Amino acid sequence: MRLRSSDRVLVRLPSWLGDLVACEPVVRALSRHVRPEQGGALSLSAPGHLLSVFDGRFPSARRVGTAHAEWRGHDVALLFTGSFRSAFAAWRAGIPERVGWDRDARGPLLTLGVRPARERGGVPFGLGIAGRWPRILPRPVAAGARELVSLVGVPVAETRPCLRSTEEARLRASRRLERGPFVLVNAGGRPGSAKAAPPELLVRLVSAIHRRSGVRPVVVAGPGEEERARALAGELGPPATSLVDPVADLPELVALCEEAALVVTPDSGPRHVAAATGAPILCLTGPTDPRHSSDSFPATHVARALVPCGPCHREVCPLQGPDAHRCMLAIDDGQAVGAALALLRDPKPTRS
Repeated sequence: MRLRSSDRVLVRLPSWLGDLVACEPVVRALSRHVRPEQGGALSLSAPGHLLSVFDGRFPSARRVGTAHAEWRGHDVALLFTGSFRSAFAAWRAGIPERVGWDRDARGPLLTLGVRPARERGGVPFGLGIAGRWPRILPRPVAAGARELVSLVGVPVAETRPCLRSTEEARLRASRRLERGPFVLVNAGGRPGSAKAAPPELLVRLVSAIHRRSGVRPVVVAGPGEEERARALAGELGPPATSLVDPVADLPELVALCEEAALVVTPDSGPRHVAAATGAPILCLTGPTDPRHSSDSFPATHVARALVPCGPCHREVCPLQGPDAHRCMLAIDDGQAVGAALALLRDPKPTRS
């Protein structure tokens, strides 16, 4: 099939912040392709709080929920999630054309399904362990989204995600910030998550960056992670501060990333928000397979340690004692701090 400019298009975006941001170039291409003056319409479906990261973007797009009742009346559904539920919802809503990944028994519910590539079980070059066959080949979400829309005739010429803060979010952020440059530190992470940066690692790295650059740390975290951020700011000591009273929402996070001299973050959603604003980033990655985010940009330095057990992509580290969370704790301080200082010295890239 070929998507017409007059089609009413539903886009089911991922329910993870980083994956949703990675799909921004595809949404941008669709917003240009679908023409409201010709009867076309573009609807974006995802958890509502995540869609707020697009505040100020895509003014002609309508935001809808994830229930099938809100999907009725569309001509085409583009499903960037891999869940059975999203394919079933599109089918139940009676959308004539349903495009997505043919996996997990979704095939019969799609009119155009694409089977994702799978690993054969060998050890990928530069990685420590073999994939569990027949695991779907790890790849950036953005690449998969571009592949799906290319099948319906929509090219994606600009592949880098782009986020811009609204004036209201910039004002809220500026009221809470002191004057002068700052390093934005993401202390967030679910309790016990192996993908969150250990506090002791953040203290070591951020303290060294502040000591050698003089740039003050500003700590942020998500809802429910306030104590983690306060504790980190306390361990860092003055002039470090935490912005968790209240927690910065996604539009304000965009504004903070725009203003930051550097963002220090684990490989989580805020990393992708920061990248989409053009902020320099020191990314601390542990169990995450780097192929999921291999489309990093020049102003990003990914710090990771090669360990025999990784990247395992597990949410909780199964190891105990001195080996626990080694993929993060074994990150080389000197290399990470040196990369951060180099990013601080370089002028920020032009944010078009």
